[in-house]
Amino acid sequence: MKELKSLRAKFVISNMLMVTLVIGLAFLAVGFFTKNSMERRSEQALDEAALMEGNGFLTYPALGGQVRFPYFILITDGENHVIRVEGQYRLGPEDEFLQYIAADSLLAAEDMGVLEHYQLKYLRTPFENGYKITYVDTSLGESFADGMWNSLAVIGLAVWLALFGVSCLLSKWAVYPVDRSLRREKQFVADASHELKTPLTVILANAQLLASAAETPDSGRTPISAALPADGRTPGPASPDTHRWLMNISQEAEEMKRLVEEMLALARSEAREGMRIRETCCLSDLVIESVLSFEAVYYQKDKELDSNVEEGLWVRGDENRLRQLLRILLDNGEKYSPPKGRTRVCLERINARKLRLTVSNTGPQIPENKKKEIFERFYRSEDSRGSKAGYGLGLAIAKSIVEAHRGKIYVESSGGENHFIVELKATDRKGLNRK
Repeated sequence: MKELKSLRAKFVISNMLMVTLVIGLAFLAVGFFTKNSMERRSEQALDEAALMEGNGFLTYPALGGQVRFPYFILITDGENHVIRVEGQYRLGPEDEFLQYIAADSLLAAEDMGVLEHYQLKYLRTPFENGYKITYVDTSLGESFADGMWNSLAVIGLAVWLALFGVSCLLSKWAVYPVDRSLRREKQFVADASHELKTPLTVILANAQLLASAAETPDSGRTPISAALPADGRTPGPASPDTHRWLMNISQEAEEMKRLVEEMLALARSEAREGMRIRETCCLSDLVIESVLSFEAVYYQKDKELDSNVEEGLWVRGDENRLRQLLRILLDNGEKYSPPKGRTRVCLERINARKLRLTVSNTGPQIPENKKKEIFERFYRSEDSRGSKAGYGLGLAIAKSIVEAHRGKIYVESSGGENHFIVELKATDRKGLNRK
């Protein structure tokens, strides 16, 4: 059912939004604390390196072992020339590369900073006539950070996909009670509608027989009498209003029967939802037949019915249900078009894969905020509530028929007309989809 699919989609989307938010916050937290830890570690390494002598390595525990970080120290004179090198890198003070590094460090505004281009962090302190500049190699830490982010990205994606699969499974379990309730409701509507048809048919038949007997009192039938008095006396002859009352009974019974039949049609249509339709039919012929059958109805109401049907258009569909769809749209056009109004029916091919059926009628334009509501069950506009134009089930049945045929139906309003548009997939006589 479409409602359940929408409910499951909302469930999964809400869950995954929460999961994405949690994973994102976890990544930010890990990144924040890791960055702070690396900065504190590098500052600590610089302080320790400035006091150390010897092999040029700083050793820290990591991953259950010991990791050594290389460092070196440059000593400059009063003219900012490197005069001595200490630490791991065995380079002479005349090395041009060291002169560049020292110059960048001396020109920096802060005594501690990072030379991004060289992947070195420095600490500058006064020493004799010049400076003592301690450097720690940050390439290992940056490499570790890059590897950490790559690993976290892979793990985060794997966790996200796993939770997405779990959410899909849980969504089915979560909506199961709703699914069961909806199915029971639709089954109840179908069963109740079916059971109500028989007593309504009997009431209608008896009312018509009584009305006929009231019109012909000399035909040998028993005359219709008024209701039995409360004291049990013999009732008198039929009231002059008996016929009118019986006609009211017949009229209301007809309305109730029509409502029950529409409810039953809608329940049956929804029960077929998801079933694959294998047969094919010529939609062009169905449209022409339906228009011809409604011409007399429009003529009696002094309304105009035009058609423009492209021949030879086939669809994969149930002929009886598509004929019911056309009957609903044409009846809707007749009911809601003004006196001397016009309804136009157009069937055309949009492209090689799709057909479009348009039923347009003149009349007040449907408001934009009502264009989806009119396809809901029992929806009736405020203008039609005082009339007996219908019970608001016709377009709901039309929508269920179109969706069962893997199509879509919607309404547009322009130029003083309302256009009910149905789009269906095209096929050929053999049932092959056109490409």
